[in-house]
Amino acid sequence: MRSMFRNMMHISNDTRRKTALFQAELATDDAFLAKMAMDFAQLAAKQAGPVYLDMGIRFPVSMSSTMLYLNRVDDASLVEMARALDHPHQLVARRIKELLKLELIVGVQDPHDRRRTLYRLTDEGREQGARLEAYRRDAGPAFHDLSAELGVNLIGLLGEAIRLLHAVPLGERLKASTGVVA
Repeated sequence: MRSMFRNMMHISNDTRRKTALFQAELATDDAFLAKMAMDFAQLAAKQAGPVYLDMGIRFPVSMSSTMLYLNRVDDASLVEMARALDHPHQLVARRIKELLKLELIVGVQDPHDRRRTLYRLTDEGREQGARLEAYRRDAGPAFHDLSAELGVNLIGLLGEAIRLLHAVPLGERLKASTGVVA
């Protein structure tokens, strides 16, 4: 029995070692740039969560762009939101469903097109939108400082990377650099 337990510990230690090597490889592998960008976004959202709570913001950080958009445009359809945020229709639909549950938005029939539903902030949603604007004013300088520490304009760099991938998609880049058809 002890031998089996020691063997399990050996496998576990080996797995830990391999995991550490794998993580180090991912952290420096250009092929996993998108993963690193997602890790950054997830870490920023995770760290913003407690700040949101302290500021009385009661919706998840992941819904911020949807709330901000509705705060700016008064009302919009799901398609308009998806287009404006450059997010998949299904993602925006899930966010709308959650914001409806939180009673931060309401859906009303478009008076000009009965097939469309327009979404707008409730009174509570507008109050939450104002809190989000206050967060933006506070968070902007913090992210600016992070950019300065890195010696690069992060928002500009990410925006330019997105623009370049739209201009020349990854499949074309793979083909150009390796000759492999994606």
